Amino acid sequence: MYMTLYFRHRNHRGGRLVRFKARYLLALGVAAAALAVTACGPGEPAQPATTASATVGPSSPSATPAASAGAATALDAYRAMWKAYTEAIRIPDPAYPDLARYTQGDALAVFVKGLTSVQNNGLVGQGDVTINPAVKGANPNSVPPTVSIEDCVDTSKSHIVKKDGSAYQDPPGGPTKATATVSRLADGSWKVTSFALFAVGSC
Repeated sequence: MYMTLYFRHRNHRGGRLVRFKARYLLALGVAAAALAVTACGPGEPAQPATTASATVGPSSPSATPAASAGAATALDAYRAMWKAYTEAIRIPDPAYPDLARYTQGDALAVFVKGLTSVQNNGLVGQGDVTINPAVKGANPNSVPPTVSIEDCVDTSKSHIVKKDGSAYQDPPGGPTKATATVSRLADGSWKVTSFALFAVGSC
């Protein structure tokens, strides 16, 4: 079962603002020995990554990093974004520190809004999700330099429940297209700056 969260995002083709159902996405497990969201392939903008799926999930507790730290590559930032979100939804906590470490601007606002809705409705995340990100383009000459990422997220095993154990109906998941823009900061690190999630069955 799945929760439906509502966001507004700009349609990439027509430039039209549309309203869509952004499903709650959560991962409980972690792939192999990885401590963060992982996928094979390089994350440098000059070398588009080979697509590889990975299960997102929380790692062992660690020291809280500075919000400005960012990630070493664009794909690292995208994977870490999902890891931060899946950990935050298990609480749930819209102010979870790692969200601001790996996202900013519109992307951060999307996750904060969704987590606030979960929290206010007495809900909590369970289940797992598999990501499959790949670099689709890069603009190294823009200010700041950016990388475009596309993903087909498997949400079929993610769901939310009421914290108090009462009944809650959530639509089923499935393959869900996600797109993101990741920007290179002045210190050389990367953060996700825009994020869009499409309807179930969109990939």
